[in-house]
Amino acid sequence: MTARAERMQVEVDPVLSRLAYRCYPHGCPRDRTCCVGLAVSLSRHEMRVIDALMDEVSRLVPALRQAGGYANVFAEESGEIELEPRDERGTCPFLFRTEGRALCAIHRVALQTGREVAAVKPRACRHWPLVLESRGRHLRITIHPDAQMIGCVAPLAELPGQPSIREAFACEIDELRRVVKG
Repeated sequence: MTARAERMQVEVDPVLSRLAYRCYPHGCPRDRTCCVGLAVSLSRHEMRVIDALMDEVSRLVPALRQAGGYANVFAEESGEIELEPRDERGTCPFLFRTEGRALCAIHRVALQTGREVAAVKPRACRHWPLVLESRGRHLRITIHPDAQMIGCVAPLAELPGQPSIREAFACEIDELRRVVKG
């Protein structure tokens, strides 16, 4: 066990077992999406994967095409890479709207081409609505405060038949634990 792992305690918020998760498989309701107003941090690997998908995702989001290439969707400051929002509301450059729904072009391309979503979609996006809260030497895996407002999260009784967040995101919770314990 590394010294960092010995020092860092990771706990799962009990609320994750009391809240249900519902995904909108054909896209979020137009005005209720996590793809607006959130900062998405990326690794260099994730940035390269997205670069490799630009031809395909730009078919869904034509604004990504620019004369002689593609729009620069990345912002880098102090070694940190984030997706560059495309407007003042903080809209993800890969968000597109169709038939009254909001969809992720990266996710859609993965599904249409048989790729694993986890292989192409940034970790920060795949883990939504999970967030890490730092409390001294403790990290807590909990939900983003906007998740209930967006509608993908509600008390179990309000979404009968839907899994709890803890059940729906068991793999992501394990991944977060592994990353933290590094």
